[in-house]
Amino acid sequence: MIRTFVVVAETGSISAAARQLHLTQGGISQQIKRLESFFNCMLLVRDPGGTQLTERGADFLPKARRLLDHSDSLYEDMTGIVGTRSVRVGVPYDMAGAHFSPILKNYAHHHPDVEVTIVTGSSLDLMSDFTKGLIDLTLRQCPESEGVGERLYAEPLVWLSASDELLCQRPLPLCFVTPTCTFRKTVFSLLIESHISWRVVFENASVDATLSTVRSGLALTPWLRSLVPEGLQEVGVESGLPVLPEFAIELHVSPNASSSALQMAEVIRQHYR
Repeated sequence: MIRTFVVVAETGSISAAARQLHLTQGGISQQIKRLESFFNCMLLVRDPGGTQLTERGADFLPKARRLLDHSDSLYEDMTGIVGTRSVRVGVPYDMAGAHFSPILKNYAHHHPDVEVTIVTGSSLDLMSDFTKGLIDLTLRQCPESEGVGERLYAEPLVWLSASDELLCQRPLPLCFVTPTCTFRKTVFSLLIESHISWRVVFENASVDATLSTVRSGLALTPWLRSLVPEGLQEVGVESGLPVLPEFAIELHVSPNASSSALQMAEVIRQHYR
């Protein structure tokens, strides 16, 4: 029942959990009901978007994971049979893909028995998932002044544009990967200080689509310097646009993280060193 609860919480769906656990949806629902009856509280609620953790469910999730981790370790010690281990890592949209692949390759080489799930999102959304216990560890981008996690490194945020004509347009056309992009607040504040009006023309949670919008000359976007792709260059200071600050890249690891998650955290640290 506890493993079923964890899988439902992680997938956000009874049907997805049923597929993963090779059970019927009715069987999943019955197990959740028995667990809720045992604890005499609601752990999950259903809505049109799937299933959501209640406050008690969010509190129980990290404890359930610890219990499963101890149970799996005990089983392996007693039987010598190594079970499937897993780790869920949060990675900002623009840092996933090719940027994060060396870390995954290194981790998989040293820990081939661990299933790794990459959860992508904005830093704001990833921190929300991390706080709820839905991911074991996450990378986060934030202004250096707002850092609260383990700082890995910092680098400048820059403007990307494929057309000089855009720089003089008012309102300035901008695009972001997502409405919860961590760069938005900083960018908007600096534009206000510079008395530059703007409009957001595109947001769709796709890095490729955002960069295509920039390449097409439809908008500018703020981007971390080290992640600027081939074919695009940063806008210089002669543009008249405000200089963007450095952003810190942080690592957040759950205090209840499993050994697999702690090992992933160390691989991430070594990569950025």
